[in-house]
Amino acid sequence: MAAKGWTIAEWHDDLDETGANLDRPGFQAALARCRSGETDGIIAAKLDRLSRSLVGLAGLIEEAKRDGWHLVAVDFGLDVKTASGRLVADILAAVAEWELEQRRQGWNEAQGRAVARGVHVASRTPTGYRTREDGRLEPDPAAVPTIRDLFHRRARGEGWTALARFLDESGVRGPYANATWTPSAVAKMIRNPVYLGEARSGRHVNPAAHDPLVTRSEWEAAQANGRTLASPRKSPGALLSGLVRCSGCRYAVKADTMRGRDGARLGLYRCRGRHAAGRCSAPATVMARLLDPYIEGMFLDALGPDGLLAEASEATGAIDAAARLVEDAEHELSEYLASTLVSVVGQERFVAVAEQKQQELDRAQAALQAARQNSVFADTLNLTSGSLPEAWPSLSIQEKRHLLAASIDAVIIRAVRGTGRAVPLDERVFVLWRGQAPGDFPGRGRRVALEPFPWPNERPADVRVAAR
Repeated sequence: MAAKGWTIAEWHDDLDETGANLDRPGFQAALARCRSGETDGIIAAKLDRLSRSLVGLAGLIEEAKRDGWHLVAVDFGLDVKTASGRLVADILAAVAEWELEQRRQGWNEAQGRAVARGVHVASRTPTGYRTREDGRLEPDPAAVPTIRDLFHRRARGEGWTALARFLDESGVRGPYANATWTPSAVAKMIRNPVYLGEARSGRHVNPAAHDPLVTRSEWEAAQANGRTLASPRKSPGALLSGLVRCSGCRYAVKADTMRGRDGARLGLYRCRGRHAAGRCSAPATVMARLLDPYIEGMFLDALGPDGLLAEASEATGAIDAAARLVEDAEHELSEYLASTLVSVVGQERFVAVAEQKQQELDRAQAALQAARQNSVFADTLNLTSGSLPEAWPSLSIQEKRHLLAASIDAVIIRAVRGTGRAVPLDERVFVLWRGQAPGDFPGRGRRVALEPFPWPNERPADVRVAAR
């Protein structure tokens, strides 16, 4: 290590721990030091002490290359910070990809055999069933009457919210042991063919894997009644769809409509109130005709000379220049590696120059990545002529939404009750610009504890947001 100018900051041992397991205490401690920036890398005497799994090793190599720290295996000549080390890493990654593909093929075949035996291939047992020791499903006597009643109610025309309330009151818990049901969860349940006795995984289907809870006619009657939650939109939709969140629960709100006094349909953003994690304590609602222009104005102001996004909106030219530098560096490195200079300058000198050219390419790629991150509008600006503020009125809803979503992480709205006065939007609305939102917002496939957004006591500008 002295030859490289490195100093060992800490030794980590994993006695009696197999290298096939990445969750070794000592290795994880060393990995945490790299991720926090406390040390510059990990050195192992042998490659198999990093990982004996090619797939696991490929993941480590990719993380080290992406985050810029050393990953060294002395016996194998692996160091992702050198050109020769990256070559070894690329070869290992290719082998790992092949191994992963073989595993996928084997997993697919195993799934097919399991489904043919009637096994329910999923991490959770569907509501209304129990999983036997052999992996097959059997009806849960305590829940079967409720599930059948649920399908009958839907067939008679009951809405999703009413059905969710019915399940809440029945005491039947969901696959995640949730006692509170959401309309979307009920809709997924009604559409699930597992209640017809089917077991399926991907393209593998066994139509008679277990006892059905409803007949085919009952299941189809529940599908046919009324509109589904996923009905296609006939309009471009709300401008801020997916961006607006309720401060009472941090969940994304629903873009909805209501009838005005004159009978016209008015757009609004409203918190659903009911979530899988529980009920929102302060569901917020705001009219789209008020919020949309307010956020548009904030966005366009941010593009001004002193605005938050001014630097990003002017970075398109920097991206083009950085891309050309990357192309030049790639071409120069490729030409050098393909040359026969190794026989002239010798192996050591040839590798040293190759490493230097690789470092130049790495710097160029880093500069390009930084320019792209700084300009979230590069692709969309090509849609407009002249300045974006001038072109804004002529853009479509989809184009505006693309720009807003690229620059804003979330628009937080809060409920205001009992104030006795009209509360201005700047006291009800807070914008989290790109990179400012915390990483624990609830979302599809990410269930977190229901808690309010930490709204400031006086002004939204006082909010302190944890770094992502």
